[in-house]
Amino acid sequence: MKTNSALIHPIQKRYTPRVIALGVLALLVLCWLARGQEPTAVNPTGIYTLVSVDGKDVPCTIEHAGRPMNVQSGTFTIGTNDQVTSVMIVSVGDRKDIRIETHATYTVKESELTMKWQNAGTTKGRVAGQTFTMTNEGMAYVYKK
Repeated sequence: MKTNSALIHPIQKRYTPRVIALGVLALLVLCWLARGQEPTAVNPTGIYTLVSVDGKDVPCTIEHAGRPMNVQSGTFTIGTNDQVTSVMIVSVGDRKDIRIETHATYTVKESELTMKWQNAGTTKGRVAGQTFTMTNEGMAYVYKK
C-alpha cells in the first residue's frame, strides 16, 4: 500500500520554509546586534596631577635604581598634538628640587595610550574617566585631572 506523504505531514511541508526563513532572519539580527558599535575613542587631552607612585600617596619616598628618592610632585600633560610631557619634582640625597622633564609622542586606541619617549623606549598607559595610569621602569604611576 502506497502512502501519500503529503497527507502525513501537510503542516510540516507548509511551515518549514517559513521557519527556516525566520531562523535565518533571527540569526542575521543577532549577528548585527553582536557586532555592536565601534568603541568610542577617549579624549585623553589635559593636565593630570601625580597622586601616587607604587601605591604611595605623593609626596612620598620611593626607591629607584637602588637609591631613595623623594617624589614631591608631578604633572602629566597630554596635548592635542600627539605629544605628552611628564614633569616630576624629586629630591635625591642632598640634591633638592630636581625637575625631571621628559617628552614623548603618543597614539590612542580606545582608552590606551602608547607613548614613544624621546631617547628612550615605549610605554603604555590607560585613561579611565579623570584618571591616567601607567607603569614605567617597574613603577606604577597614577594621575588625576
